Amino acid sequence: MNNYYDNDNSENFLNYNEDSIMSTSKTYPHYREYEVTANLQLIDFNEEKDHDILIGEGFVVEPSQTIKKDLKAENGVFSPKFGQTLSDTNPFIDRYRCSPTCPKPLKGRINYGITCPTCGHKVTYVDDDFRYFGWIVLNEPYCIIHPAIYKKLESFFGKGVSVQGEKKNKIDNMLDVDPEKAIFNTGGPSPYEDEPFFGIGMVAFVERFDEIMNFYLKKKPAKQEYYDDIMAHRSLVFTNSIPVFSTLLRPFETRDNTMSYEPTNAMYTMMNKLATDINKNNSLLQRTPKVKNHKLNNLQKKFMELYAELENILSGKRGDIRTLLGGRYNFSSRCVIVQNPDLRADEITLPAVALTVILEHRIKNILCRLHNMSPADAHDEWYKATITPTPKINAIIKSIIDDCKRKGMPGLPQLINRNPSISYGSILFMFCVDFTDTYTMSVPLQPLPQGI
Repeated sequence: MNNYYDNDNSENFLNYNEDSIMSTSKTYPHYREYEVTANLQLIDFNEEKDHDILIGEGFVVEPSQTIKKDLKAENGVFSPKFGQTLSDTNPFIDRYRCSPTCPKPLKGRINYGITCPTCGHKVTYVDDDFRYFGWIVLNEPYCIIHPAIYKKLESFFGKGVSVQGEKKNKIDNMLDVDPEKAIFNTGGPSPYEDEPFFGIGMVAFVERFDEIMNFYLKKKPAKQEYYDDIMAHRSLVFTNSIPVFSTLLRPFETRDNTMSYEPTNAMYTMMNKLATDINKNNSLLQRTPKVKNHKLNNLQKKFMELYAELENILSGKRGDIRTLLGGRYNFSSRCVIVQNPDLRADEITLPAVALTVILEHRIKNILCRLHNMSPADAHDEWYKATITPTPKINAIIKSIIDDCKRKGMPGLPQLINRNPSISYGSILFMFCVDFTDTYTMSVPLQPLPQGI
């Protein structure tokens, strides 16, 4: 546990939990009275599945059939239990309903506040429940690897050799049930002498997991950190439960015998088909270990494809998280950064045009109250200054900055964000002490990396 203190303000510090590669905990309290902590931990899919079903927040996905039947299945991957879609006849009727367990529910906004004669509950507004999950379940003893741990296993085992002679993760070679395809034939000594577990398949990999881990740790002692972290989460390595998130987050539409869908729907459809085949034991061929291993390997690959697709959806500048939480704030401005060695570590100067935009409402209020302008005239005066700074608006901006100084602050409080050029912290709390007629923001030397 490492604590990093800010020399200028002992109340601000960053607290990192580095005890585990799998789990992350970061704390950043801004005041002594409270602190905010964010924890990222691995989910036990089996426990989560049991909990969801117990409290009525999930269901077990039924075996795959034809796509037409799957689209209408009450407990399929496209189950109406997730919520209605725009293609439904009355897509928002479920937003108002009585008890969810009512056999003859009363629905629709027209019935809002009316007591249902069947269950006795009043019709109320019920929002979409994104916590509601379906679960694809493999019958014991079959299971696959938790996707987050799978990525750690790739790093632990390292690279092997593929059939094309290219580097390939050794875990992929181990789960491949055909050893001849798992290893590239170099014409030299057999690689099986150094890699005895190649081609053993998922079933044997699960049974001999501890043995395999110890074997590769002896070969690569430098991987001890990965080994310790994986074995600390030994109970989470394998799972027979695969979460299926709401169709509200993976929309699809059927019209005129054609189907349009978000890519994860195709992945879930294939995963359910593979799980259905794995769970079948009604023929000698289906009970053959090689067939089971082949299906399990394909299911694992498809699960990792889904995992990668979700990472792409959420991460990056155009990811859903940045799209929802990012973007430009009201009353903000973008400026070119320049150095000013004369400024203190917490001081900046801003362009007059930038401050005119940032202080829009305060400037208009002063124009109306102190200069006897109408709101329309105040807006026109302010708007002209956003194009070309005017002496009147500049005088108002200077008075606002001076007022902050009279109150004991170095200047006008501002948040600046220049990621990743600012070396400490992606967002800094600074004070604007002056303004210029340029289009640049002057910053002190301390926040900038050397050489800029």
